[in-house]
Amino acid sequence: MRLQYFSAAACLLIGGLASSTTALSDEPQEQLVERGRYIAQATDCIACHIGPDGTPYAGGQANRTPLGDIVAPNISSSEEYGIGSYSLSDLTRVLREGKAPGGKHLYPAMPYPSYQGMMDEDIEALYAYLQSVPAVDRAPEAETDLSFPFNVRLSMTVWNAINLGEYAPPEGLDDREARGQYIVDHMAHCGTCHTPRDDMMGSDYDQYLGGAQLGRWYAPNITSDDTSGIGAWSHQQLADYLKHGQAGYLAQAAGPMGEAVHHSLQYLTEDDRMAIAAYLKAVPAISDEKQQHAVFDPELGVPLAQLEPVVIKATDYRSDELEENGLKSNDIEEPSSPEGLYAQHCAACHRDDGMGQPDSHYASLKGNTTVRSANPRNLIAVVLEGISYNGATPRPLMPGFEGKLDDQEVADIANFVRTEFGEHSSSNIEEDDVAYIASGKQPTSTLIRFAPVLAWAGVLIILLLIVGGIWTWRRRRHQRSHTESRPEAHS
Repeated sequence: MRLQYFSAAACLLIGGLASSTTALSDEPQEQLVERGRYIAQATDCIACHIGPDGTPYAGGQANRTPLGDIVAPNISSSEEYGIGSYSLSDLTRVLREGKAPGGKHLYPAMPYPSYQGMMDEDIEALYAYLQSVPAVDRAPEAETDLSFPFNVRLSMTVWNAINLGEYAPPEGLDDREARGQYIVDHMAHCGTCHTPRDDMMGSDYDQYLGGAQLGRWYAPNITSDDTSGIGAWSHQQLADYLKHGQAGYLAQAAGPMGEAVHHSLQYLTEDDRMAIAAYLKAVPAISDEKQQHAVFDPELGVPLAQLEPVVIKATDYRSDELEENGLKSNDIEEPSSPEGLYAQHCAACHRDDGMGQPDSHYASLKGNTTVRSANPRNLIAVVLEGISYNGATPRPLMPGFEGKLDDQEVADIANFVRTEFGEHSSSNIEEDDVAYIASGKQPTSTLIRFAPVLAWAGVLIILLLIVGGIWTWRRRRHQRSHTESRPEAHS
């Protein structure tokens, strides 16, 4: 639901701070600021605008997009380096039009196509909170520097005309579903990650919430489809997932979704999380023919709940003791086989039978939504990167194996896990597939891929037309001058 990649990035250039703006409500300032804090958490501004050193709202983090890296700016209350000089109207224009003060166009890595639907009172509360954020009086070390023609921000005028206002929510929603729709479509901007993009990098609303790639990761289908989406989840399971980053023993949030839970979704009220669940269950189903069995099967969690706790001796040896006491390759019959790799790197936490250790929050691989998905991208990504974020209930964080295992070993483990524990009849992930996923490359349309060539060709054509026009004008002028001078010469 998030992202950090284009399609996962949030709040770019969100702003607003100036005490001279007239308030929209009579709400006490302290209460308004506190409500604004809630809005900022719901919109997940900090996910993009946190500084590389962890300073809130300092900016400087690069969000990878098919157009290039877009760097989130400082949005603290610093007047020199942040947005301390913004007014409420400035903030409103940023959120609804994608324009900074002075008319500078923003890129939709800042999800203003979603934020444009935010209510006035929520924008005012967010403004009040951002005004209270301590100033970070330094500029981010990096800044957005896209190549031509993507650095021409005026082009966003055309993009906005094509893409803004295209989405219409489902009709006939009850009050709870309508509240969920407001959070999903506007504040939490779930579609920024979970809806695929068209050739112009706008949201493809024909596939609304049907799943989309985010760099290494894949934001899954969250429509009401029972097999490919979240149709089999209960409202409470969905709400629990948003709070804890896990649903029972079968689903764990990782990557951009883990980050969204960590920074944002766990702080929503239970009513708002249940409203999100109610709305998602009402979203029209989108199926995926590649998904032959249900991604989420609640019945598979029953035996996991009945498991007796397993105590595994901790590996707590000094480096000079590991050679004698640690697990050795020759303890495993075929250490380089997929089974052997799993035994060495995975079984200590997930057990030989893949059932995990539910009481200790070590994930089960049997019934696991990531393992059961027809799309292996998230499984590969979690093996490479591990799990770095927690929800409201802390759980063991998984280490990443990038740099410790080569691409072929990662592929072997993924194939083994999918066929052993994920009910896939076969799995044919190859070394090159792992390398491609690890690269984080996004599929881009022909238009975007060749935009620089087309743009320079356009510039060349314009220059040729200008030069040709000048040459033609001067030639005709010379001809007229020569014609007018001929009778005089004859006489």
